[in-house]
Amino acid sequence: MLAVDAAYEDFQLTGFTSPTSLTRSNRSEITFFVNGRWVQDSALTAALIQAYHTLLMVGRFPLAVLFVQLPPEMVDVNVHPTKAEVRFRERDRIFADVSRSVRRALLAHTPIPEMDTQLRWTTQPTWGTPQTIDPAWNMPRDLSPTGQGWGADLDHSPSASDVPSQQELPADRVPLLRLVGQVATSYLIAEGPDGLYLIDQHAAHERVLFEKFMAQKGKDIPSQRLLEPVPVELPPHHTRLIEGQIDVLGRLGFQVEEFGRNTFLVRAIPVVLTGLDPRAALRVLVEDFEEDETPLMAEIEAKIIARVCKRAAVKAGQILSPDEQRALIRDLESCASPRTCPHGRPR
Repeated sequence: MLAVDAAYEDFQLTGFTSPTSLTRSNRSEITFFVNGRWVQDSALTAALIQAYHTLLMVGRFPLAVLFVQLPPEMVDVNVHPTKAEVRFRERDRIFADVSRSVRRALLAHTPIPEMDTQLRWTTQPTWGTPQTIDPAWNMPRDLSPTGQGWGADLDHSPSASDVPSQQELPADRVPLLRLVGQVATSYLIAEGPDGLYLIDQHAAHERVLFEKFMAQKGKDIPSQRLLEPVPVELPPHHTRLIEGQIDVLGRLGFQVEEFGRNTFLVRAIPVVLTGLDPRAALRVLVEDFEEDETPLMAEIEAKIIARVCKRAAVKAGQILSPDEQRALIRDLESCASPRTCPHGRPR
């Protein structure tokens, strides 16, 4: 179990939570105490689960025993006959503090998994020739966290002095890797200081797109206007969801407007999603608005971005040129959480 110990001006969180390798199929082993009293609170549970977002597979949940300490006036314990439920005066802030504190503990103790089994080839390595792939692959230069886009010069081989030691790397980061090649048109093989890395190209590209998208969130996310607006017809209950989230869509780089009964026009989509069917993108967004139980809109946006990036990422079975393979590895090296795709699948 991982220790959690965080203190803010009027809020303290201590206790233990499980590493990403230890999970359950339900929330039954998540326990919270507020000012020494055992409580059941959906917001606290959601905050803990949100801390594991992109680190666990869908349908898996952590184990945790956490103690929240805050001034008595900030929590109302009289909302339930047995005092098992509470109401926080600043619910959103408490949610954010819990999620952020647990996330920090996780990232500080998340090592790169070691491969303890012998690598077995099921097919001969495929060293595909350069081909034109989905336009969504060609990321704009200004979306790259390092300032270099997918078309950047990637022939530079770092010298030994450029390569940081393993001790200098955060536990969850990958070291500088040397590309070996693509195998089965689905995986990249790369060499690192501690051996070979087998990289799922789809999961890795999902992670790269997600972190680039999240880096732009809160700023003006570049949009790509469509040559012709695309009408999208939705069921009535989905229509109501979209009507209430037009502003959220705008912040994510979508330009959507009402167009008659149960119909919307999509006029622009984020540049990062160029090439993705606008109809499919909008329907994915609706599903997230409908299913999400997170109380903070910022976390809803993160889940939406993860779903959309899954659709936009390069697919398994897609041949990548050597330059595209190197570009993907370089961008993966710069990711804050490169071990999994945004949905928790190991990369």
